[in-house]
Amino acid sequence: MFGLFGKKKPRLKLEPKQELELEFVDGENVENYFTRVLQLDRKRIVVQIPTQNKIQIGVNVGDPVTVTYMDGDMVYQFSSRIMDRKEREMDLALATDLKEEKTPIHTDDFTLEIPIPVEYRAMSTAHLQTATTKAINAKGIDILTNLPIPPGTSLHIELEIPGSSAIKTQGRVAHSQKIPNDRKALTQIEFEDISNTDRETIFRYAIFYQQRKVRKEARQPE
Repeated sequence: MFGLFGKKKPRLKLEPKQELELEFVDGENVENYFTRVLQLDRKRIVVQIPTQNKIQIGVNVGDPVTVTYMDGDMVYQFSSRIMDRKEREMDLALATDLKEEKTPIHTDDFTLEIPIPVEYRAMSTAHLQTATTKAINAKGIDILTNLPIPPGTSLHIELEIPGSSAIKTQGRVAHSQKIPNDRKALTQIEFEDISNTDRETIFRYAIFYQQRKVRKEARQPE
């Protein structure tokens, strides 16, 4: 009897232009692409065929695909398959196993581990250096650098987010210390000049990446 009043099943909420991440798994080969919803009806979801290096990816009717998207503070995921494909678009089957999960609140003291390629330079120099983020948080990013950077150093930063334009911003080193038994240093940077749109782009990609990790772990044999 109590089951009648249990948690409601999540409903599919998609709109034209909404961003989706598609994951194709073929044995040990896993490929992830971002795309946009073009049209939605009671039988299908029409999306753009993703491209890589300006070339359409190779997909076939019947291929299974995992779809992930965000709506507000929730992230949704479901299994689908390609029903049809045309020159620039393809039809996906509607969700039958939709799952939802609440994301961290942006203002919370959250930390999400995620590797993002970064280029940075001190404002007093023209020498660019490259690094990779270890994590993002509510205030900025943690990156792995070859050497510690003096706290207080102002930096120009450029982050390469897959599926989006490069994010260019400024930050200040809050803390930097050599990692014990490692050749790298962990450098914590707080953003000083970043738009809400760019902050949201970084956050959304981190959520998508975390969902990838969960799916990867679920595929591992026990």
